[in-house]
Amino acid sequence: MIASPCINICAMNPQTGLCAGCYRTIDEITAWARLDDPGRLDILAAVGRRRQAHQPHEKDSRRNGKQNG
Repeated sequence: MIASPCINICAMNPQTGLCAGCYRTIDEITAWARLDDPGRLDILAAVGRRRQAHQPHEKDSRRNGKQNG
């Protein structure tokens, strides 16, 4: 069984329709318990894409903040 991506920061963003913590829609959140593993994997793939789309500069700022030497 695949674990939920919930991180207990449950707040729906009215502009995006996504949870601020797990990047799922309300329909995905409510369906999670009824889904089989392939269905959950589909949601996790969508969550990954959404997370990247909403946090595109996070990796860049970390990389640019490091100083070598």
